[in-house]
Amino acid sequence: MNLATNIPPLKIWIIDDDQSMRWVLEKTLSNNGYQVSAFESGSVALATFKRTEPEARPHLIITDVRMPGINGFELLKQVKNISPQTPIIVMTAYTDLDTTVQAFQEGAFEYLPKPFDIDDALELVARACEPVVEAGTNLPRFADEIGDWQAQLRLWAKQQLSQGETDILKNAARTFEKTLLDCALEATRGRKQDAARLLGWGRNTLTRKLKELS
Repeated sequence: MNLATNIPPLKIWIIDDDQSMRWVLEKTLSNNGYQVSAFESGSVALATFKRTEPEARPHLIITDVRMPGINGFELLKQVKNISPQTPIIVMTAYTDLDTTVQAFQEGAFEYLPKPFDIDDALELVARACEPVVEAGTNLPRFADEIGDWQAQLRLWAKQQLSQGETDILKNAARTFEKTLLDCALEATRGRKQDAARLLGWGRNTLTRKLKELS
């Protein structure tokens, strides 16, 4: 069941050199309300991803592992370097412990062994898209908060100044930095390395900031 019924269709990319697999997944996901694009190679998909504006990129990528050219693990790694928050489901017919471990080490959302039950695949897709759906249902409230933040900041600043507060700039900067850090960790589900990339920091900087702002 598609969870994305109350917001615009979620975009999913399927990458597999097996035409029949692409067709099955594309047909199934399209019938469940998703907007699907299919690619027969990791190279083409990666090139397309790089030249696509962030707001137009897929909400989820499903990729095979063994493909000519760029394989699924290399694709996973490069996409995560560009967009750490993009969930990626890795699928392969070659199921072994090493492959599974590598998938998660590279940042895969989940591992989908072939052959798979289509209902299980749909459930996994829905679970991967849950953060996007939850954010979409809160968009009006979120937009209101964004529109009001400057007015709220002005009110807070006036209150602080009227009370003779002398460290207002330092306190505001600390609060702003902590808010950004919290949001980055939420967006990456607590993955510190990915959060650091989003903020343009190194891993050591993020660790130091966590200690300073705690």
